[in-house]
Amino acid sequence: MSRKAFLLLLGAGSLLAYGCGSDSSQSALRDGMAAFNEKNYAEAITQLTRATQRITNSADLYYHLGAAHLEKGELEPAAAAFNAALELNPRHGEALAGLGQVAYHKKDLPKAQAYFGQALAAPVSSDDAKAGILNGLALTEVGLQRNDLARLYLLRAQQASRKYAPSLYNLASLYRDAYNLREEALDQFELFLHVADKSDPYYEKGENNVKRLRLNVERTQSEELDALRRDPAVAAQFLHEGITAQSAKQYVKAIKLYRDALAADPLTFNAAFGLAMIYKRQGQKPEALEAFRRATTINPGHQDSYCQAAELAYQLKRYDEAEKILDRAIARSPYNPVSAELMVRIRYAETRFPEARAYGEFYLSLLRDNDKNKPAYETWVKSLPAQ
Repeated sequence: MSRKAFLLLLGAGSLLAYGCGSDSSQSALRDGMAAFNEKNYAEAITQLTRATQRITNSADLYYHLGAAHLEKGELEPAAAAFNAALELNPRHGEALAGLGQVAYHKKDLPKAQAYFGQALAAPVSSDDAKAGILNGLALTEVGLQRNDLARLYLLRAQQASRKYAPSLYNLASLYRDAYNLREEALDQFELFLHVADKSDPYYEKGENNVKRLRLNVERTQSEELDALRRDPAVAAQFLHEGITAQSAKQYVKAIKLYRDALAADPLTFNAAFGLAMIYKRQGQKPEALEAFRRATTINPGHQDSYCQAAELAYQLKRYDEAEKILDRAIARSPYNPVSAELMVRIRYAETRFPEARAYGEFYLSLLRDNDKNKPAYETWVKSLPAQ
């Protein structure tokens, strides 16, 4: 995953209108911010440093000076400027996040995590700034090999700012590298290209990823289709008879007919789903699980099949299998509370309590405020350890 894809953004308007300091310091401030916005960071450093000689009470000024140093890879001067900002305003969210970036680049992940966490709890100037902090937390969790938490931070980042491009790029990379979800990664990379500016340093990388993944996915799908023997007309007849038998509660007959439909055309979704529902009704959990999984393969967008399969895998204590099912369900429909709640139970059963708590908090964020079960569930979630 990218180590520089998350960005910290702060509006410059308040700085340009800052009223203290001499005319020369104000001129240096204006020139420095103009250079900063034009990404001429060397000139920005020169001018903003000059401005600090007279303007000594602006945390935003020191933040921008630190950000300019950071863009040039000058970690120690960046940290000094961010700390100067925090001396003036201890709850300056962007400066705290700047120190998080410095620690991240130094590979001190626990310190980075602590600074990003403080930044998230502090005021920031924009939704994009909050999304940038959440991306910083996500990349830190990736470095700590805690992919559950990374995914949740990136989903929260997308909630905070839908058009903040790094969230899409980083989530795509996570799906590709950690979860081996190629189609879902492709979707995220394509969304990244849709919202990112072509001058973005990751735009070309995004294009290359789209080309490679699309070629890979299309080749795999073509090979799978070529290997299938299909007779949709015969399958449709078996399916119709199977639905009639199921409606008449002739379950043994319906099972045979649904199987015959799938044999005639392995892509008959309603036969797979109907088969799964009958097995579930009869308490045949392993058979129902397999049929629901087959339904998700035929129709990857059918959320109920994923949730039914994951629930059965959970009941059978096949937690790894349930997790993999939900990984794809969440990637395709991230804000479905059913998936989040199931992940809470899985992680709790595995005694992975910090992940259970994180999914629980995410689940609570998806519930309506007037949900009658929310207060008791929230109390239980807060009782789980956060680390």
